[in-house]
Amino acid sequence: MWRVDVSRHGVTLPGLPPDLDGFRVVQLSDFHIGLFLRAKAVRRAVSLTNACEPDVVVLTGDFVNYRSLRFLPAGARELPALQSRLGVYACLGNHDHWEGVEKVRVALQEVGVRVLVNESLQITEGVCVAAVDDMMSGEPDLQATVHGIPKDAAVILLSHNPTILPQVTERPWLVLSGHTHGGQMALPFLGPRGMTRVRGIRWIMQKYESLGLRTHGGRPEAVCGHRYPAGWFQEGEARMYVNRGIGSNQVWPFRYNCPAEIACFTLAPSRG
Repeated sequence: MWRVDVSRHGVTLPGLPPDLDGFRVVQLSDFHIGLFLRAKAVRRAVSLTNACEPDVVVLTGDFVNYRSLRFLPAGARELPALQSRLGVYACLGNHDHWEGVEKVRVALQEVGVRVLVNESLQITEGVCVAAVDDMMSGEPDLQATVHGIPKDAAVILLSHNPTILPQVTERPWLVLSGHTHGGQMALPFLGPRGMTRVRGIRWIMQKYESLGLRTHGGRPEAVCGHRYPAGWFQEGEARMYVNRGIGSNQVWPFRYNCPAEIACFTLAPSRG
């Protein structure tokens, strides 16, 4: 398995109870379990995650790759080793829908991962995890997702596809997404975000991400790697982190200057 960075972020989250100062959320995304990433790589990611000592672990979709569903059970059997005080929660991605969403959901739930689809739950007093279905190929329903969330709760919203952000601009939430892989390749001194500012490269990214839609269908407006490539974004009150993911796509299973990532967030309540 290639290099995996553990990125660390301090985040002020409105509504977080004062006694949860230091609450730790670890995000993994885009395993794409298949020919190029198998159980051994999942095991390593689990070990790195446990070293972060998470209070909660979230998995933001795309557990499988193109025609790789048969590899999922072996990879998923590594996930129960995750040491998370308040559990492991997941949303679904476009590849999960394209390859067999119910089989993906069952495989995850059988190993103790709680899959949330357009729903939310309170994982501890004052903290809710919510997850919307995939914006590209699922049936996302934000209204159903947020129904019942207390107005003053601290909310962690999972959305595989980053295009959810414009819909939650009035909510001071932490949004965690993946999907883009950071583009998988970045020129030195540019990085994933700098690549999107180069017009020709931006156009190539759009066309490449659209390839799957031609075969499997989905919403073209959800193509977003050129808009939200990686890292932090803020629109209105909402802040979003786009994780570069663990795996790669099967057409181009390489990374250059864009390593895989596990993201660790240490939360703090708002002051004043």
